[in-house]
Amino acid sequence: MLKILLAWHRRLALLCVIPFVIWALSGLLHPAMSHFAKAPHIKPDPIKVELNRMHNYTHLKDALKQQDIHHFSHASLVEFKGNYFYQVQQQIDDGTTVHYLPLSATNVSLNDVVYAHYLATQWSNHNVIKSELVTQFSSAYPEINRVLPVYKLRMSSANNIYIDTLGKRITAHNTPLRESLSFWFKQLHTWQFAGDRHSLWRIIPMLIISITLFVMAVFGLLAYSVLWPRIKTKQLNKRSLHRVSGLVLSLCMLGFASSSAHILIDKFFLQEFRNLAPGNQIATDAINHDPVKTLAAANGHNFQLVNISGQVISQIVSYKNKSMHFAYWQSNQTQYDDKTFAQNALRNQLNITGALTHSEKIDKFGPTYGFINKRLPVQQLSFEQSPEVRYSVELHTGYIAAVDDTWQNARSWHFGYLHKYHFLNPLGKSIRDSIITLICLGLAFIALLGTSLYFSRLLRQRRAKIHRNLQNNEILEITKEQA
Repeated sequence: MLKILLAWHRRLALLCVIPFVIWALSGLLHPAMSHFAKAPHIKPDPIKVELNRMHNYTHLKDALKQQDIHHFSHASLVEFKGNYFYQVQQQIDDGTTVHYLPLSATNVSLNDVVYAHYLATQWSNHNVIKSELVTQFSSAYPEINRVLPVYKLRMSSANNIYIDTLGKRITAHNTPLRESLSFWFKQLHTWQFAGDRHSLWRIIPMLIISITLFVMAVFGLLAYSVLWPRIKTKQLNKRSLHRVSGLVLSLCMLGFASSSAHILIDKFFLQEFRNLAPGNQIATDAINHDPVKTLAAANGHNFQLVNISGQVISQIVSYKNKSMHFAYWQSNQTQYDDKTFAQNALRNQLNITGALTHSEKIDKFGPTYGFINKRLPVQQLSFEQSPEVRYSVELHTGYIAAVDDTWQNARSWHFGYLHKYHFLNPLGKSIRDSIITLICLGLAFIALLGTSLYFSRLLRQRRAKIHRNLQNNEILEITKEQA
């Protein structure tokens, strides 16, 4: 039985050694991006309206009618060079366009690209060299960033800033080195060259290799555990070094392989909610209050119009204690709140209704809402018919940021703790990444050492066979001569 385990351990290891070593070494690119290619942190200033400058202005409803805009999906205020504009998104055919309508007479004109330039310059203190609209995820701007469309702005610092103009936020800030490392990480570690995120041509081969590596690690762990009394008494050599180090890192190997398989199995199931848009269609004629006047009455910092159960509501945004807070007004404050807004978004997009069992506003990432989701703040809801499912709705956009059930929670825990080693976070990110780096290098070393031992043994056996054949030929010739 032991010989069978060792034989299959070798066979499976040889079958997967090349992709495994590539995975192990390319995995080092992730901590490298975090520590050696990180752009300086930029904290965007929230867009706060100075109400004392709001004396003579065009009402939103009048401004929309002047531009023949009869339906729209977003309206809020922005500031540009001392002037205020209504930022209005309108659905046109299969796409959208963003209008900037001045609140008062001005010679300053504004469009979406110019506003993206303005925000990037204001927040980074660097000039924009080049810009482009990004409508699809890529290796430079991967799906982990969640938000589309965005503007990619090349700054005079050579870094790239990605701006979401409607959300008035930075969605990513990358150095050229980080984007280059991200490209190679995507190619070598996640096999983007083989297909997109949910391509079977990519998922199935990676899943087969992950399962094979898991079985190989189990066979090696069982076999070398049985051989441990003999290994520990032997003098240290290449073979005993391979076996001892393999035993030490076998659990890490099992964690990496099983969590990879788990995440790949998850790719068979599309997260369709991520492709949904809030809709939030509002008819211009349905506006029954002045949002600017309401903003002043609510003493807020900005507003955006939302459609809740057919009523046009001003969602008043206030910035307090580094968090966004929301109130829901018409001419006066309504009975609506964040919970109602989130329920409305889920009903419109996923047709989810029912009695609530849980409702909580989340202002920062944590155990129930990880950094991988990106969007903040969110309102989390659970319903009576499926209390194990947790829905997270981004409050200032209406996008569904996450839908977490038992499977998703298990996958997040599995990948977070056994692949990215989040349980080491209390030690600090630098120490955690250093440990992961040592493990990856150790696993690559074990794989290459085991491969060299196998081929060295194969070479020795071949030489021995040749030597035996030569000896047999010599004996045969001597026998012939004697005969």
